[in-house]
Amino acid sequence: MKSMIRKLWSTCLDEITGFYLLHRFFYYKKQPLIISTAGQESPDLMSGELSSFFSPVPEAAALEYLSQLHPPSQTIFPAAEVQDFQFLSSMQTGFPENDLVKGRHWKSTESPSAVNSGSRCTVIGIDGIVQLGVRSFNSLAQRLTPHGIDVVMLDSPFNYRRTPPGYRPGQLIAGGNLEHQLSVARQGILDLWSLIRHLQSQGHQVGLMGISHGAWMTLTASLLIEQLQFVMAITPPVDLFHILDEGGTVVNAIRRGVRESDLSEQQLEQICQPLRVPHWNSQLPGSAIFLHAADYDRFVPSFRIEALAEQWNAQITHHALGHIEATTGPKVVARVAEDILHFWKFPVDSIAASTTKET
Repeated sequence: MKSMIRKLWSTCLDEITGFYLLHRFFYYKKQPLIISTAGQESPDLMSGELSSFFSPVPEAAALEYLSQLHPPSQTIFPAAEVQDFQFLSSMQTGFPENDLVKGRHWKSTESPSAVNSGSRCTVIGIDGIVQLGVRSFNSLAQRLTPHGIDVVMLDSPFNYRRTPPGYRPGQLIAGGNLEHQLSVARQGILDLWSLIRHLQSQGHQVGLMGISHGAWMTLTASLLIEQLQFVMAITPPVDLFHILDEGGTVVNAIRRGVRESDLSEQQLEQICQPLRVPHWNSQLPGSAIFLHAADYDRFVPSFRIEALAEQWNAQITHHALGHIEATTGPKVVARVAEDILHFWKFPVDSIAASTTKET
């Protein structure tokens, strides 16, 4: 009975929140679709090939750090200096606010651990398709910075502080035709790649942590980028082609743009190959890939996360939660922080087995 009530609550929360997001964010002001012709200007966008789609390989980002954030930030983070940064994206979309990439860096003031040979360990985190704040990354930084681990948050394209005036966060991720949506996916990965190259050039050991759409970004990055340490992916939509049929209410916003295309289903499937994580091999071993599935998820099909874990021999943790609880609540982030500490061999109180069931 308890599990049935839990499932009913999680399902209702996902459905109600999905309806709210669709109408208050993705359909905000009933903005017309962005009609992009990027496929004509860049044929690789429609190639269906992973390396061609995510090309050219970007240069290391030239980060411009802004003023240090002052209290109450320093009260919350006694073991870190907190600074925002920005850099120019390697792609230009015509929206200046989007093309200036923004992020936040919780730089630990503690010495790096000796077990990591003095190198600074850094986790890059990316949030879901509608990012309204930094709560999850604040929580991650509170747990990791006392151990000498940096946390860096990257704003994804058309999200959070990269939202153009007149739109809401995430609205333009899905608010365009197929070519626009493909361009947004490409820009997100290239921006992340550019940031990773910068941090690696500074001697950082870099691991990735993503939430929902951000988890798709981190898994995709692991297909392309060498010398990553790990990927922690919370409820990732691992196949952005099949999610058109299998996703929840929010996916209606994506379907709206795809319907503008006159492509057959077979053509669409081929073009979307670079967005389908299971069709490629990760640069990381399965022992460095940590997947988190919400059993009552109404946004992202959990069975595809399970299939990817089996395919890659990755580690998977199940949570008796819905999508909203898993991606906005503190519980899963706390587990991820524990996994990160364990992976980098920092002492932690307890670590569960590689495949677990959490309630």
